[in-house]
Amino acid sequence: MTRHSLNRPQTVAIIGGGPAAGTLAILLIRAGFRVALWHKPKAATLIVGESLVPALIPILRQLGIEDEVRKYSVLKPGATFNLAPDLSFSFFFEALHGLPRYAYNVPREKFDATLLAAARKAGAAVFESPAQLTAEAHTDRVALTPETLAATNGYFSGQPDWIVDATGRFRLLPNLLGLSSQEGKRKDTALFAHVDHAHLDHEGHVHTTRMDRGWSWRIPLPGRVSLGMVVPSEHLPQWGATPEDQYDGLCQHDSQLRRVAGHSRRLTPVMKYTSYQLVSERMFGANWALVGDTAGFVDPVFSSGLFLGMNGAFLLARALAKGSPEALQQYERESRHHLQTWQNIVEYWYNGRLFTCFKVGQKRRDTLLVKLIFPHMNKHMGRVFAGAASHSAYSIGLLRFAMKYGLEDENPEDLKVR
Repeated sequence: MTRHSLNRPQTVAIIGGGPAAGTLAILLIRAGFRVALWHKPKAATLIVGESLVPALIPILRQLGIEDEVRKYSVLKPGATFNLAPDLSFSFFFEALHGLPRYAYNVPREKFDATLLAAARKAGAAVFESPAQLTAEAHTDRVALTPETLAATNGYFSGQPDWIVDATGRFRLLPNLLGLSSQEGKRKDTALFAHVDHAHLDHEGHVHTTRMDRGWSWRIPLPGRVSLGMVVPSEHLPQWGATPEDQYDGLCQHDSQLRRVAGHSRRLTPVMKYTSYQLVSERMFGANWALVGDTAGFVDPVFSSGLFLGMNGAFLLARALAKGSPEALQQYERESRHHLQTWQNIVEYWYNGRLFTCFKVGQKRRDTLLVKLIFPHMNKHMGRVFAGAASHSAYSIGLLRFAMKYGLEDENPEDLKVR
């Protein structure tokens, strides 16, 4: 990578207009870069990732947008997991140490617009059109097409020094360059829509419920609830041919959904997603980088997606500011660490071990040992639901120890997500 002197700021083209793109643009401009962002407005207003985690609040503060986000969001004081009709766990963020004791549930179209507006205000040029890229023959470099470059009206006098793909699951650069990726083991499909109401154990909590097959989420938003379901793909055709038929059929026939949302009225069309875990084989090249979902994403069960994407933007901004191959390598290592850690945590959810351990703790809560270790375990296990687990090697080590040795004679198959 070529190093630039301080009197010649680097130029960066960011393709995409989501939270990772907006975050990266703000940070790079603060570091002295000249930044343009290509944003194609989304036709759909429903986007996965409506529930934030406490670990994101410091990021919102650093970006200067928390006050704006608060105005249109629902305060989220915790998370509730409904594992069976008679077995639930609720976690309140007030028990956290070193992290904010709240988060927000956000209408994503407003949240994304807030970040895009903040990027504009910071000084990024925003072009509301798709960008066209080409791969330079026999090199590891990419470039804006002459037409895309000309459309900047001189904002860039030549090719930008760096091109960052923040297009999410569209994955513009990986598709252009033929980059492979590692997919998760499960082949699930997610369906989600907004409904007028649903049962909530605690106001503001994101609720996660084991279904007869798969699992569902309920996220309280202003005047509505986001209700989604993640189910094995082969389970869907029996409920109909369209996403709406499948969604409505599951709401009426799954015993757990019928209990919590059987009388809900759907307010929106149904969105459908089929890929839920993916990590790109490479996250940077000679003059390009990937950030956010383009680089990798995990199953949304713990609401970690937005944190991973926006935290990744901080990591990439730091690497570009340092301007060395070693800094980009560190960016990729750290990004992979966070993704892999959350993949492991998600697997503990699906195989039943995570909440079997909590069930054992609840059953033994009156014993002296549990009374002694509970505050310590609660502090570190709480980091999972706060989104900060992958930042603490000790918390993750403790979690892995508990998953291996903390189940006693309980069978995790009983709480497995089928």
